Amino acid sequence: MYLKNFKRTLIGLIITSIFLLNPTEGFSQKNSYSYSSTDNGVRKISIKNDRNDFRIEYEGEITLSDDDKDILAISRNGFIEIRKSRFGKRRRLLIESDGGDLIRQYYVGRKEVPFNPEGKKWLAEILPEIVRTTTIAAKSRVERFYKKGGVNAVMREIEEMDSDYVKSAYMKILLKKNLNNKELVSVINTVGDEIKSDYYASQILKSNQKAFLATEETKNAYIRAAKSIGSDYYMSQIVKTIIDDSNITDKQMTDLLEISKGISSDHYLSQILKSIMDKRDLNQANMNTIMSLSREISSDYYRSQILRKALKKDGLSKANYETFLSSLDEIDSDHYTTQIINDLIVKDLNSASLAKLLKIINANVGSDHYATNIYKKLAKNDNMTDALLIQLIEGAENSVNSDYYLSNVLVAYSSKVKRASQKVKDAYTKAAKSIKSETYFGRAMKALY
Repeated sequence: MYLKNFKRTLIGLIITSIFLLNPTEGFSQKNSYSYSSTDNGVRKISIKNDRNDFRIEYEGEITLSDDDKDILAISRNGFIEIRKSRFGKRRRLLIESDGGDLIRQYYVGRKEVPFNPEGKKWLAEILPEIVRTTTIAAKSRVERFYKKGGVNAVMREIEEMDSDYVKSAYMKILLKKNLNNKELVSVINTVGDEIKSDYYASQILKSNQKAFLATEETKNAYIRAAKSIGSDYYMSQIVKTIIDDSNITDKQMTDLLEISKGISSDHYLSQILKSIMDKRDLNQANMNTIMSLSREISSDYYRSQILRKALKKDGLSKANYETFLSSLDEIDSDHYTTQIINDLIVKDLNSASLAKLLKIINANVGSDHYATNIYKKLAKNDNMTDALLIQLIEGAENSVNSDYYLSNVLVAYSSKVKRASQKVKDAYTKAAKSIKSETYFGRAMKALY
């Protein structure tokens, strides 16, 4: 019994020592903020952190002293009530506007105490923290700091705040001013550096895009700030807002595509690329960038959607086709590869593009069924040179293993081969001889003669 009590005492001493050496270790409370408003215009705020537990209600415009330690005025019929609890000690301060005069009441526990000096002293202690964790008097404070030190003074104050909600509210007020280029860059950089919430950062970047994309300096800052957003959803929302702006230039579209590189979700990236192609006439450089970005999409389904939509755009350049084929080459699915190639066949393919396409069929389409469908569709092209015919016949010979399917392919080309040169006929005969089945070999040769 004595030993058990000794152990308990020893454990208690150890725990007490830990608290004395580091009183907040293991029990620190993360900052917590909640904001709401009622139908009658009363705003409610809750602030919880290691130091304080505030409950605040207020209505109307509140004017503070320059040192943020006193309330000088509240608009007609407005009020502010501040409640604070700490270690069981409760305090309450109520200030109401009565025809321009302020009525102040201060309570410790349930007992009312004269506001001056105790209540005034307490208000001076807590008010600087309250105004930095709420939007109380935000507009007048932004005006005050801006008059004293411009944008940098407002930014320094924002850096002292914990709440991303409050930081973004101050920035929105500041951005209503006619800021110059250098000032805008400063604000954008602060968005990227200071606001950790993807939601609030994206709200600022979305709502001021015309100003933020106006010059090279602001665009560069904007791209850096956008890249700090980790959420693919919010990143895509920013990009979509720019896409919907019909005044965006090709150069700004290039910057937009640069931002899109930070999106890792196949779903959101494909949505953006499709939206750009739906709503914009793209120059060759931007079209090539879209083709390149499609290679960042790992899903065959989503990538095929982008490539098929790209094929519907007019004026694809040779470089566009090269990048397109490189992206197509990385699709594993026979089904999606075949879908894209079937769409591609409608386009006029030159010898070089066809050669690359045949390599893709040979390397990527493992199913003889799908490969045969592609070759049979290619056979319907009426403007086919002897060189292209030979390429196609040799491609089928290399990629189609089944005697049945290869004979089907050759039969599909036989009418064209009959009218072609001897070189084409020789290529056809060679391919037919690779068929081991006498039945299917005979069928292929019979179609030629």
